[in-house]
Amino acid sequence: MKNNKHILIFIFALFISLSMFSQHRDSRKKIKTLKVSYITEKLNLSESEAAKFWPVYNKFEKKKYELYHLRRNELKKEIDKLGGIDNLTEKQAKSISNKMLAMKRLLYEGYITFQSDLSKIISYKQIVLLEVGERDFERRLMRRFKSQKVRKLKKENK
Repeated sequence: MKNNKHILIFIFALFISLSMFSQHRDSRKKIKTLKVSYITEKLNLSESEAAKFWPVYNKFEKKKYELYHLRRNELKKEIDKLGGIDNLTEKQAKSISNKMLAMKRLLYEGYITFQSDLSKIISYKQIVLLEVGERDFERRLMRRFKSQKVRKLKKENK
């Protein structure tokens, strides 16, 4: 009887976590769709430009994610393995700092290649609009997230 109870609790917890993971993935897809729509509108892309632009953009976004998030996680693990930031020697901190700079250099070089690739598809004015549009989209997204969070907190405090 006790085993059955544990199994049911485990299955229930698994179901809830899968449901939450699915919702998280769905929200990411929704945000991605909104971003694509927003940028396409801001840049006023024609169908042929959009067909060429989005594969280049998505490839760069993937590379940027891998560079920033995956390498950053590697550095976090290295720091944790060494006992945390407070326990780093100056030599270890310098090594990690150099790795951070190398990561930023790779990201910068990626931006240069990305802009060069884009300049063959869209105008430089559209490239500037892309930069401004991405920042604007992120700001709007953060404002929306903050306002939802505030509304949720107000509901909880009632």
